[in-house]
Amino acid sequence: MENYHFVVLFGLVFGVSYFLVPKIRAIALRFNLTDTPEARSSHKTVTPSFGGIAFYISYLLLLFVAQFFIQNEVAVTLIIAISILFFTGFLDDLLNLPAKLKFLGQVIGVGVLMFHPDFRILSLNGFLDIYEIPIGVSITGSMFFLLGLINAFNLIDGIDGLTGVTGIIVAIFYSFMFYNIETPLYLSLCFVTIATLLAFLRFNLSISKKIFMGDTGSLILGLILGLLTLKLMTFKDSNEVFLDIDQRQLPLFLIAVLFVPILDIFRVILIRIWKGVPVFSPDRNHMHHIIIDYGLSHRRASFFIGAVNFMVALFMFFIIKFFSPLQSSLILIFLFLLAILLLFFMNKNKTAIKIKLKLKRVLMMFQL
Repeated sequence: MENYHFVVLFGLVFGVSYFLVPKIRAIALRFNLTDTPEARSSHKTVTPSFGGIAFYISYLLLLFVAQFFIQNEVAVTLIIAISILFFTGFLDDLLNLPAKLKFLGQVIGVGVLMFHPDFRILSLNGFLDIYEIPIGVSITGSMFFLLGLINAFNLIDGIDGLTGVTGIIVAIFYSFMFYNIETPLYLSLCFVTIATLLAFLRFNLSISKKIFMGDTGSLILGLILGLLTLKLMTFKDSNEVFLDIDQRQLPLFLIAVLFVPILDIFRVILIRIWKGVPVFSPDRNHMHHIIIDYGLSHRRASFFIGAVNFMVALFMFFIIKFFSPLQSSLILIFLFLLAILLLFFMNKNKTAIKIKLKLKRVLMMFQL
């Protein structure tokens, strides 16, 4: 495909999404398909949901075109997997499905992708001295990663704009990578993601025309960005095609691009395990809750978190060019620990305050 084809694609998807989102909002309001605030909610007013329907339609149109005109056999697999995730999210937004049933839908959707080798981690290209991966480990590891990322994007969808901003940043980095390896379908998926999210954010960040993407959108977005990540992992000779990135350090760069969702899900899971509560139990321990409780508005918190994600990814891009895999790994771990520490000191909930008071007493006793 020529470059102008992608520009046309971007414009068409943006226009279609910009038209669809307010129509979906009007239908949601008409049939009372809204999100009602709860004790842990960050919003205070009843807001229409199901904005993710526009995501599904955009991806579906692209994949149908890919199937009938590009003749890409991957398109059918993607259509089935995305459709399963869409209906899982749609039913959850509509009926508030039990966590186990919702997770089962995700497992089935991800399982469909495992029938195609394009969506399995086949090799780590020397990262941690691991090269070819056995088929069983490949399928299990790929499913674990996809399910983790799907739920990570689902979890950060707690304030206006955050999931959209994060998705755009990830898709922009991936666009440059897929452009360099000349893969039209996956580059098109990146462009569709950016265009749809930009159109959605126009209304998600609005005061009078607000709409949420809901699980309908966050599950699909997590799946798309997850499978794009796995696709990048399947290429060889990354040191030549991925903007001079050493292929052994490619996983580190992808982790840096996904810094915010990975940080949030691991941090929240560790807190819930430490408290002895179920992993899927809801709470207000997410980074966006901490930041808005600290005093930032939804919009400022979303753009602040997005800026952090962008800077970490850009910083690690240059780090892995000049440092060894071990040094780069240590730097990335330090960034995660630094972020966790900063969030701890920003946290104003009762549990965090109690812990900080205990630490203060211990330090005072140590000084004495």
